[in-house]
Order: sequence, then structure tokens, then C-alpha cells
Amino acid sequence: MKAKTQPDQQQPAPQIRPARPEDADQIVSLLVQAIDDIAYSLAGEADHERTLDILRDFVIQENNRISHQNIMVMEQDEQIAGMLVAYAGDDADQLDQPIIDRPGRDQDERYVLVKETRPGEYYLDTLSVSESFQGRGIGRALMAAFEQHARRLGHTRTALIVEQDNERARRLYERQGYIQDDVLLIGGHEYYHMIKSISDL
Repeated sequence: MKAKTQPDQQQPAPQIRPARPEDADQIVSLLVQAIDDIAYSLAGEADHERTLDILRDFVIQENNRISHQNIMVMEQDEQIAGMLVAYAGDDADQLDQPIIDRPGRDQDERYVLVKETRPGEYYLDTLSVSESFQGRGIGRALMAAFEQHARRLGHTRTALIVEQDNERARRLYERQGYIQDDVLLIGGHEYYHMIKSISDL
């Protein structure tokens, strides 16, 4: 008797969607992977585990720089394969205030929040792809989604920063039309501020 074979299970297609509060654990892991020491500046805290808890709380909450409201994720195989944080430069001061005002925040100057963006631009604060999903075009897809979202919101310029010694990332952004217009000092490291006009795309 011939055995019945099960039809191949279709894997769900990857999707880019708004983040949800319940994504916070995976988001924080990817966030710290991308921003490294800036995580401690955001949290205003030296202890690693405490920093993770603080960032997780801010992702869950609303109306701050790293709120889930400002995050899009790429979901694949029921995991968050990549994420991005983005917001309007005009809103940066308002979004940073809850982080600055957090009770118990260390006031040491090494934790001073540097303003990374400017009015008039839509800012890519963070883009991170899980190590197990790298090399699949997820970063490019998230970048495209970021720029499309910026245009939908009526922005004509996007911006991001990249660490000065990260030549690979800088060349990638240059190939996508970004040009350096400033250098910022954040957490003791120098970063290129890069901008791109999207009004004619």
C-alpha cells in the first residue's frame, strides 16, 4: 500500500510590520547588537542587565525615542529577523525627554544624550538584522521600507549616522545615495551624520 505523503508546508512570507509591545525582548536584543555602547547612554546606566530592563520598558511604553510606535520589524519564520527605529527629527527633543527624565537616571556626563538628528529630516535611528538572518537582503528591505514610510509621511530628506571606522556600512549607505554632512561625538566615538534627498525618488 502506497503511503500518503503530506503536501509541503508553505513557509509564511517574510513581512515588515509595525512593532508591538510583546516584541520588546527580541527588539532590545537587536537594538543592543546595533548600538553597542550607546545603549548605556540611552539607559543612563552602567550595569548591563539593568540597561536591558530599562530599554525593554521604553520599547513597551509610548512616546519616546525607542517606543514600539517608532519601530518596524521584519518577521520571518515566526521570529524578528530585523528591525529599525525611525522618527522625525522635529520630534527628537520631545521623544528624548522621557528618557532624560527617567527616575534614577545616572547624571554622569558620559550618559548625556546627544541629539543625532535635525528638524526637517526623517531619521533612521537604528537598523539591525539578526546574525542568523544576515545575508538575505533583510537590511536592504528595511531600508527601502524606511524611505517609503518617510515619503508617505511627507518627508523629503532622510538621515542616519554611522560610526566613523565602519567603512563597510558607510560605503553601503553612499551607494544608496547618502552623503556625509557632519561628524558627531557620541559615547566617546565619532559618527558620520549622513543625509539623502528622497523628494525626487
